[in-house]
Amino acid sequence: MPETTLAAANVKIVHDKARNLNRFGELIEEAAAKGVDVLVLPEMGLQGYADFALGMGSKPAAEQKQYYYREAETIPGPSTEHIAALARRHGMTIQLGLAERSLHGNAIYNSTALIGPGGLVGIYRMTHNTFEFPYFSPGEEMPVFRTPHGTLASIICYDLAFPELIRAYAVKGAEVVLMSTAWPMRGHDRASDYHGFAMDLAAQSNAFFNQFWLVVSNHCEKGAYSQGVDYYGGSQIVDPTGKVVAYLADEEGLVTHTADLEAEILASRTEAFFGLNLLMDRRPELYGDLVDESHRYPHEALSRGRIAPQEGLAEPALDRRPRLAKPARPA
Repeated sequence: MPETTLAAANVKIVHDKARNLNRFGELIEEAAAKGVDVLVLPEMGLQGYADFALGMGSKPAAEQKQYYYREAETIPGPSTEHIAALARRHGMTIQLGLAERSLHGNAIYNSTALIGPGGLVGIYRMTHNTFEFPYFSPGEEMPVFRTPHGTLASIICYDLAFPELIRAYAVKGAEVVLMSTAWPMRGHDRASDYHGFAMDLAAQSNAFFNQFWLVVSNHCEKGAYSQGVDYYGGSQIVDPTGKVVAYLADEEGLVTHTADLEAEILASRTEAFFGLNLLMDRRPELYGDLVDESHRYPHEALSRGRIAPQEGLAEPALDRRPRLAKPARPA
């Protein structure tokens, strides 16, 4: 495979679509000047991320919900079409994070749109986002996208903390995982911040365990929202051995790295880690408990003997089959 230049942006995001979109245009032009092929932009970069410190049912929380109702866009929509025109002009593939409007505005998703020179490539909706209630609904799909630059997959922020999702992408053939995030600091000292350390650790670990590329784009604004949140920045590119090959702390800008992506993956799976391929050596027949959902269904747990029946409880059902997650749809 020819060499590919990956890039990720550290961006100070505001609650103003026009300003954010203009800033993205500047970064795309800068990326084009550097020969970038694949560019990742931050989570909810189009509209800005939510302030979760607002009290449920309070007027500020209601106003925030109304903001997303007004400003969320369909995919495709005006902003993705604008980015598509820039992608077409520069022959670039761009991941844009945005609030996606669905169900006539009654369902808003924390989404990414992958956009290439030919237009919209695909959509990912954040799957691990229980904490984002009541603003954003959870996604249900985990697609991979075949592109001229390899097989790409998307994650958003907290998804990084779930190795099951990321391993599933590897099993489906992903070669590069693109992560758009709004990863905050716990405090204000970047050098000792645990939340930031956790992001770096998880990014490197997931790239290493799956022996593929991981590209992270984060916010870098300071003093955001009602609680004065500082974002960690730390936009980075991690190679298939888990090494960080490009990193930007908390200033705005781009990180880039050029490599033969496929060759580096092959080297990681045949040379780097004792010559071991971690996908080949999996034992999926032993991992059934990972998809067992019986803990959600106590009546079924009774029927399987996982909970001892007591006097007065309903008779256990006869069906003793374990309840498993629904099968993933074919890519």
